[in-house]
Amino acid sequence: MLEIRAPRIFAHAGCMPPQFAPPDPRDPDFPEDAVRIDLRDCDFVYPPAALWCVVYGALVCHYGMACELLPPRNPETASYLRAVGLFSALAQIGVDVDARGVGAVDESQVVLPLSQFAAATEVENLVDEAIERLLERGFSGSFGSIVSSTFGELGINAVQHSESPVDAYGMIHFYNDPRQGRQFSCAVADGGRGIRSALHQNHAIAPLPDDETAIDYAVWENISGTGCPSRGMG
Repeated sequence: MLEIRAPRIFAHAGCMPPQFAPPDPRDPDFPEDAVRIDLRDCDFVYPPAALWCVVYGALVCHYGMACELLPPRNPETASYLRAVGLFSALAQIGVDVDARGVGAVDESQVVLPLSQFAAATEVENLVDEAIERLLERGFSGSFGSIVSSTFGELGINAVQHSESPVDAYGMIHFYNDPRQGRQFSCAVADGGRGIRSALHQNHAIAPLPDDETAIDYAVWENISGTGCPSRGMG
């Protein structure tokens, strides 16, 4: 069994030391027939890390391997992951999660729980849901439109460009930091080819050296892997 131990502060998959970076389940030479994602030592799990857990688990199950996730020992961290919907999303795709000891959840920070989608219409429905939730919490319509449209653009990109063998997932989280004020996190993840590979479909774009450069480049106006002059406006 492949055991993946997440760091204490788990912001994203890149936090794992290179020597412990988990292999890609899409690789035909994937070395194991079962995977355990161990979050027991985590004191905080950021939205990108939560999304990585569900996408990695979905890929493992998609390719016929068993997968389980061990929740954090920290009760507040485990409660947060239940609130955002990680445990239920994993259970729906066949990942074994024993969260019976996780206590009551506080959903006050969750605008849109971790949601699964595979089509543009599903993204549009989630955008509408996010707007409704924001209005219920007293945010203005214009503010809700900015947050939801950001999520919508990320979601549409995931379903149209990723070529992922599994569905995409996304969530919107609200933070009210006493020092930095109110902030939102719009996070979307898929199991596809990645932004750099998608951009390289457009042969007019010069080769990009790494994923970080590709992400920065992708948000420039009129940049799109499709090569279509009317795309890349999001």
